[in-house]
Amino acid sequence: MQHIASNLQAFRRGHTVGQTVKGRLLSPGPGGLFWVVVSGIKLLASLDHEPVPGRELIFRIKALEPELILKDITPPPSSATEPGLLLAGIAAARTRFERHLSRLAPPSCPPLDLTAARRHFRDWLAGDAPAQADFSAVQELFRLARTFVPRIEGHPRYLPWVFPGLTQAEALTARLSPEQGGPGFRLRLFGHLSGPGRLAIEASHHPASRKAPARTVYRLMLEHPQEAADCMAMLADLRFGKAVLAPACLSAGALPAPLAAGFLARIVAATARPFTGLRLRV
Repeated sequence: MQHIASNLQAFRRGHTVGQTVKGRLLSPGPGGLFWVVVSGIKLLASLDHEPVPGRELIFRIKALEPELILKDITPPPSSATEPGLLLAGIAAARTRFERHLSRLAPPSCPPLDLTAARRHFRDWLAGDAPAQADFSAVQELFRLARTFVPRIEGHPRYLPWVFPGLTQAEALTARLSPEQGGPGFRLRLFGHLSGPGRLAIEASHHPASRKAPARTVYRLMLEHPQEAADCMAMLADLRFGKAVLAPACLSAGALPAPLAAGFLARIVAATARPFTGLRLRV
């Protein structure tokens, strides 16, 4: 194929042995080969590993003549670059930390005083060095999750103190713009309670304005929706700082299948994953 030969010549003219170049796998080609783009030049390649179109690779040029040989030097995947590893890392680190929670006496509820609960949690954490180390590890992974979460979805947070008895917790917080019905704040909370099972809460708070009083509303979704009444009772008297809130429940029902693993899993898993572990011979 003439255009392949011309591509090879163009690549050889513009590169030297030992040089590092970037490439991306495009699609299957003829004869069991695959189309790749390396330094902007489309080439046919044989691959030693399972091909995944679209993933970026880093190569070092091993030879230009008589055969063009590129060796993959793409860094191995990590929680900072691989969404699947990040989700697994969060689950494992969170489980390690939550083993410490049996030593934390939950605050009384109702009322559900978020400020007091956070203070109670921080005071306990400050006096428990092993728990503090494991909590910091979870916090770091949630910080990495921001890389994979579009800003419009909110800010990933780990808030184990926000609801009594909640485990496997994750939250997304966001300020609401005027286009989103703001000013206001949005909280999406996911976790597990011993009775209701997995639950998701989508809540928003709109401060008072000249046109309307302050309003807090939420939607409650439960693995066992028959337990909704107990959750709603805990949420009926909510306090944050000096504010005393009476959230209105817009709906309470079953946890939908797309949220069975939480908000983060759905958002982060949709992020394209970089390809690794490939050797390329053209």
